[in-house]
Amino acid sequence: MEPLDDTFMPDAIAAVAIPGVRILPTVHERLDLAPVVRGVLEAVQPAVVAVELPTTLEEAVERALGRLPEISVILSEEGGEAPLVWAVAPGDPLVEALRWAEENGRRWVLIDPDVRYIERHQDPIPDPYALWQLGPAQYLELLQRGFGQEAARAGDLQREAGMAYHLQRASAALPAADAAQGVTSEIVAVVGAAHAKRLAQRLKSPAAIPLARSRRSRVTVRNLDPESLCALLPDPPVAHAAYELLRRGEVPSRPASVATISRKVSVLTHGLRLIVGDRDDELLRRRRAIPRLAAHHAYRELLPGVLGVDRGRLGGAVWKLAGDSFGVQTQETLTGWQRKIFFDYARRFARVQGQLVPGTFGWVVAARGVADDNLAWEVFDVARTYPWQQALSDLETVRIDGDELDLGTRKVHFRRRFFRTKQRPVRIPVRTRPEAEDPAEWLEGFDSEGICSYPKEDLVIEDYAVFLQKKAVALLSTENRRTEPFSSSLLDGIDLKETLRNLHEGKIYVQELGRSPGSAGSVVVIFDEDPSGEGYPYCMTWHGEHDQESDMAFYATNPFEQVVGPGITRATYGAFMMTFPPRRVFDVWQDPDYRGARDKGEVLVLAAIDYSEEKLVVHVAAQAPAQRLQRYASYQHKRLVHIPLGALSPMTLKKIRVVHLLAGYDKRAVANRYIW
Repeated sequence: MEPLDDTFMPDAIAAVAIPGVRILPTVHERLDLAPVVRGVLEAVQPAVVAVELPTTLEEAVERALGRLPEISVILSEEGGEAPLVWAVAPGDPLVEALRWAEENGRRWVLIDPDVRYIERHQDPIPDPYALWQLGPAQYLELLQRGFGQEAARAGDLQREAGMAYHLQRASAALPAADAAQGVTSEIVAVVGAAHAKRLAQRLKSPAAIPLARSRRSRVTVRNLDPESLCALLPDPPVAHAAYELLRRGEVPSRPASVATISRKVSVLTHGLRLIVGDRDDELLRRRRAIPRLAAHHAYRELLPGVLGVDRGRLGGAVWKLAGDSFGVQTQETLTGWQRKIFFDYARRFARVQGQLVPGTFGWVVAARGVADDNLAWEVFDVARTYPWQQALSDLETVRIDGDELDLGTRKVHFRRRFFRTKQRPVRIPVRTRPEAEDPAEWLEGFDSEGICSYPKEDLVIEDYAVFLQKKAVALLSTENRRTEPFSSSLLDGIDLKETLRNLHEGKIYVQELGRSPGSAGSVVVIFDEDPSGEGYPYCMTWHGEHDQESDMAFYATNPFEQVVGPGITRATYGAFMMTFPPRRVFDVWQDPDYRGARDKGEVLVLAAIDYSEEKLVVHVAAQAPAQRLQRYASYQHKRLVHIPLGALSPMTLKKIRVVHLLAGYDKRAVANRYIW
């Protein structure tokens, strides 16, 4: 660590309040300030570290520090007072100060008197991310100026008087400096920026013993449920995980991508076997890989020799990781314009909230806007990743839901005691996706003999097929439409567009609507031609269950690689063919008549032509059908009507491209809980 100089540590950052005591202002619970605290302590090498925490929590704090990197919650209830709640997370500046003291064999003390203090104000705290642009010195000076303009409150003055007393007492007992070990005979007091200047003034005169609580009747340390990390931590949990790796010195140069690490539960067709999704293997590997990738993309040197997590860069890492997983889950590729809009919207959203860079909520809202809930879920899943947190621990686990803290058999409202800026708890706008506590339980649902579809999806795709049939007929009618000046007959009506276009002629144009050569029958939709034949290996033909359903043949991703519920699988269509009336289609994938087809898409087109009872066959694809397919249709006095895939709504196509297969009709009763 380089020695202190005027640019690194001006008086506003580590001012000497009295001989042997330095005051370090900070912002509670904000990740950006943790490396600043570490850098100052490394440079000063104090004999004692003091932090702004109630003196009555010493034993609880010591136990919570010993559990890191597992995040603990310190809870205390006293009659007639709001519960005291503090999350002990790696990125908290106060936690960083205490950990540094523990790791370097220095003494730490708590100096905040335990007085009844109710926060009913909002302190003017600029987004701590500004220190990456301004530098720590200028940012903390900005904080000092902001707090210097406000009048002191009675509760703050009482606490500051108590902190001055405890600091003076600790200063009187300071050990001598140890030059051999590089230890100075100083105290660094890490306190909230709102108290720093007034505390420095208080220290210049003797302070009396504070009138405060000496002990609390009940202080407990609980394990925080992994699902509750986002509810309690102001910064994304993945940022805390990345910072934990950085402070350990683990800066991966180029870690392996996690795109191939799936969170899916899979089934093999030859019997049932759990091959992906084991909580002790694949899932744990993914949870460990995400923070390493995040640290690789987001680390940045904040002070000489001290690395921190740049939350601006972290957003890029979250987008990349979530996009990779989104592609694996949905077989969709995110485009450049989606990435641009994601970051633009998230940045604007943060500015509206008074922040410079967005957090988990802003990322999730932006992701849902540029794609759908699936991408929003993937972004949320990456942002909440914290690999060391487990639901089962050596301590009782508490789960936080919204603005309530679960204390076993009771629920109490809470205030975050040490976070100065009051914030309204906001639920992350993501539909909860069920996950298996034991993946083997989901696999047991595949003991049924038959496979069926999900009726609600059947209705959607049947309606869309009807829409495509009408659109194809309308296209042919437009091709045969004729317009002429009015002479003796209005034909099928006045053509307003042509009349206005030729208004200078002073004539009225009428139109004669064309007649299509027939009705539309079979429908083929090809999302991906899959020339390699490996992207969509699952080929199937099934019949309609009643007279209102079509027969269908399709190829899709392997549904048994993505189990989303007990006996419920999810797949993505590569293409499908539908024909009506039902119960007529032979298994097209085994039909020898289609052996000459060049790919699976051609098999579906040939089958659609053969089984269509109408003259028109609807063909939806990115490219028009080959001439040989057109000739094959003409031999049977039929016609392929091509509709470009790009001419249809991408949101609707995304909706109909997903298919769920159920292992037995009994699964339909519970499928709506698991289908996403």
